[in-house]
Amino acid sequence: MRNSKVRARIAAGKLRLRVRDLRNLGARTEQMLAQIGVHDVAELRRRGAVRAFAELRHAGVTSSLNMFWALAGALEPWPEGRHWREVARGDSRLSLLLSLEDYEAPQG
Repeated sequence: MRNSKVRARIAAGKLRLRVRDLRNLGARTEQMLAQIGVHDVAELRRRGAVRAFAELRHAGVTSSLNMFWALAGALEPWPEGRHWREVARGDSRLSLLLSLEDYEAPQG
């Protein structure tokens, strides 16, 4: 979303940013995230890409790593974010995968 009028309205509190407004994410992703209790951007940011993806996978909603990359890219600084393919090929790929592995590892 690169529209300066929309950014100005959101900054002024006159328009609420929806999950589908983030880069890489659309209406289907918004529905998938709602299944794990993520209904707005603030909640998605609070959980982060690693936890949100792990919860989606655990719930059987998706197991596609492309969704993981999309979430990570979407949570890059708004409004631009980063394209999911850049995340998948980028320097942060390994650290994201290791963070996911650590998050999903059995505790004990």
